[in-house]
Amino acid sequence: MQNPFSSKMILRILNLTSIVLVLGYFSSYASASTVNAASCSQTDVQNAINSASMGDTIIVPAGNCTWTGVSLKKAVVLQGAGAGQTNITINGNQRFTITKQVAGIIRVQGFSFSASNLSGLPDPIVIDGAWLGTQPVIIQNNSFTMSGSSMFSIGVAGGLIFSHNTFTGGWMDFAFSVKDLSNLNSWTTADSMGTRDTDGTKNIYIEDNTFNGQSNGTIDCDDNCRVVMRHNSFIESGGYNSHGADSSPYGARHFEIYSNSFTFPDVTCTNGNNSLSNINQYIWVRGGTGVIFDNSFATLSSSCWGRKTEVKLSIRGAEDDRPQGTCAQVTYPVPHQLGQSNNGTTDITDPIYFWGNTGTMQIAGGWGWGNPCGFTWTTFFQWGRDGINPNATGGTAKPAYAPYAYPHPLISSGTLRDSTPPSVSISLQ
Repeated sequence: MQNPFSSKMILRILNLTSIVLVLGYFSSYASASTVNAASCSQTDVQNAINSASMGDTIIVPAGNCTWTGVSLKKAVVLQGAGAGQTNITINGNQRFTITKQVAGIIRVQGFSFSASNLSGLPDPIVIDGAWLGTQPVIIQNNSFTMSGSSMFSIGVAGGLIFSHNTFTGGWMDFAFSVKDLSNLNSWTTADSMGTRDTDGTKNIYIEDNTFNGQSNGTIDCDDNCRVVMRHNSFIESGGYNSHGADSSPYGARHFEIYSNSFTFPDVTCTNGNNSLSNINQYIWVRGGTGVIFDNSFATLSSSCWGRKTEVKLSIRGAEDDRPQGTCAQVTYPVPHQLGQSNNGTTDITDPIYFWGNTGTMQIAGGWGWGNPCGFTWTTFFQWGRDGINPNATGGTAKPAYAPYAYPHPLISSGTLRDSTPPSVSISLQ
């Protein structure tokens, strides 16, 4: 049967189809608008948020303001005048709350946030919502300063992106505390390491940030936490701190720590015998599995505090909390311990891989809180079974692992990739 459509007619149909798709794409932006907050005050910013619609950009002008209760539950861009220009002091715990949305991405950028002399949880800025089935929250191009306070309480296992921010803090001033007790399926869902996070919404991505201080850790990765820490600069800063199923019911799920720089400028105690020089480790792993590769480590040593180990491995759940019962009932593996994962059906042994790191790299494993049951450490952690490559330098990559796209597809060279529609030339025939 002869084709009733000529090649020219088919081409016109395709052109018209393309035009409909392009116009549909632009219509999604056509409804977006700019909302100008009258000032950076809590009242004016909240009024602007309340009046905005999904996709809008809220412009917050320069100024110095204090927030004691701002809630962001819309997929909008909250845009300050720039770090050092729009300066927000968070006064009290849980004073700026961000909730992930099912449709649309939330962005916060161009602010300086500070908090001081706050203790306990939740932290001044809270991010919550559902782990799966929601769009990411992007925190980019901001500065955060903490003094006697942490900054973020994160109640979701993943789906956040922190990019091109600076964090400055002291000894216990964690940048992020992650503890998800609402989305408990993180530990019973297969891992989303590397390219297994197919759409980039299942992990917390911390990339291209600068951390100064926070000596006890920039992140406290706790229950169900899935984190990727890459291309960051840690200056006199503990990087990764975590929990297992010991002090917490679930503990960290998995981690990826790669292409970071860890520096320790206070090696001669030029700042005196202070707490910042007393970094006990750069990375402390207490549960779950992950990869640590292609990082640069400065020797963790000072005349004030002596030589410390760059990476510390612990299994507290075997020694004192004993989740399996009495000492006689405890067997390998302790639930959610080092080198444990889940394939979506059951917990499995999935060793922690180290490779390609440079600089000084010492790894120490042990109980850390005493050993009341008299266990042998190698019963619960063995190189070749629970961890691969104790030297951390050299070595081979984790089989079937590939890092997720960098920078994150929603970020490009510090610029939000999808903040404006593409330029398209349309010719109607």
